[in-house]
Amino acid sequence: MKLKKFKAYTDSLLPHEVILLNRVKQFQDQEREDIFNTIYHNVCSGEPPKEYNPKIDKRKYSHLMNWMESKLDGFCTDRYYERLNYFDIRIKTDTISSEEEKELLQLIKQYRPHHFHFIRFYEVVKNYLMFLLVRVRLNDYELIHTFVHDYHDDYARCKEVSNRMTQATVDIVTDYHNLKISQNSLKWVSWLTRLWSDQGLDGYNKYQTLILMSYVALLKEDTLEEVLGHYEELEPKLEDGSYYSKKLLLNYYGNKQLILMKMNHYDLALYYGKLSITEQSNDYIMYLNNYSFNLSKLGRAKEALNLLIEARPFARQMSNKYNRTLFISSLMKSYNDNGQYQNAKRYAENRLDMYEKDILEHNWNKFFRTYMETLVHLEEFKQIKKTIRKYGLIDRESQFVKNYVAFSYFKWYLALAHHKEGNITEAKFLSGIRKDIDRLKNTYQIDPSERVISLLEFSIKRPIY
Repeated sequence: MKLKKFKAYTDSLLPHEVILLNRVKQFQDQEREDIFNTIYHNVCSGEPPKEYNPKIDKRKYSHLMNWMESKLDGFCTDRYYERLNYFDIRIKTDTISSEEEKELLQLIKQYRPHHFHFIRFYEVVKNYLMFLLVRVRLNDYELIHTFVHDYHDDYARCKEVSNRMTQATVDIVTDYHNLKISQNSLKWVSWLTRLWSDQGLDGYNKYQTLILMSYVALLKEDTLEEVLGHYEELEPKLEDGSYYSKKLLLNYYGNKQLILMKMNHYDLALYYGKLSITEQSNDYIMYLNNYSFNLSKLGRAKEALNLLIEARPFARQMSNKYNRTLFISSLMKSYNDNGQYQNAKRYAENRLDMYEKDILEHNWNKFFRTYMETLVHLEEFKQIKKTIRKYGLIDRESQFVKNYVAFSYFKWYLALAHHKEGNITEAKFLSGIRKDIDRLKNTYQIDPSERVISLLEFSIKRPIY
């Protein structure tokens, strides 16, 4: 196929990458300009793609691709961080070359405040200063000493923020994992809000602030609108390359999808979700889980299932147990959404044999609730009782609801199994569920899962309340 490599590359470009390239381009050649305009249209316009002009010399396509790769590499904060680490190793091992020293000196001269990796940069420059002093090399001493002196206070403050950020992350992510906001997270909100307004903060801390504010907003919905506004405020930094790396952009798109989904803007969320899965990064499965859920909410369950099935080889190779078990639950749910209950059952039982320990440690609630749904559709009530008993799901759930306000769904599924086998009457079964619902609704103003209620109503062929 003509231009196959070029098309593959341009298809992998993200909108903010093309916007960044558009800001720095200075083409003298009209044909290169025309090619780039086609790229811009195809990636950023949202309109049907245009074909590339086959009459233009193929070497111009090749040169343009090399230019784009080089420019993006030059802006990439990940590459910059890797280079800083390289310099630090060369300094500490006394192997830095004169050419590398020239490069580092040039970076110091060109430095602009609030760089994304300012903390690491400062540490490398300080180490280089010591390297020069112990060798009594004073040629560039003034430049480097001035930098270390001028930015000392900024470094100390950013470093302190970074250290506090660790504890904030532990508290907030723990609440997010448990799906319940607590004082552990809320105590950080005012601090994070101040950080976001701090124009002197380094880029890495600034972006971490946005991530933590997003986690809080997903649990505290009255802050969603404000946090979404922060995503818009970050756009200029993405467009001018200050906060550029492909990994960061994928994360930005994935997190923005979650915020929009929580606000029930599923169509707009889907745009960002699709961007987040354009590359199989370390977090690809996490983004795919969210994107497939979004597709299902929009009635596109078949599309979600196909994407998840295609991703199975990638998921099998994952070392992240949390995301892998979440993927298993997502694929089971997608089988259910498409009425493929036998496939869901086979897959669930196969994964349970392979990853029982991981599933019981991570996402056990989601996995077994999805599995219960499958078994109810298949009317395998003996298997429901056996599974609940074997894995102690009633006891696990009892411990869970002691700490978090939630409905006792596994108790309901067990009661359904007893009812379907004739051990308790329908009246007793319904009475127990209605009592649970009334108690939690009156005390905590929460409603049970519509999916669970619909499933139980499907099984008993009558409304529950």
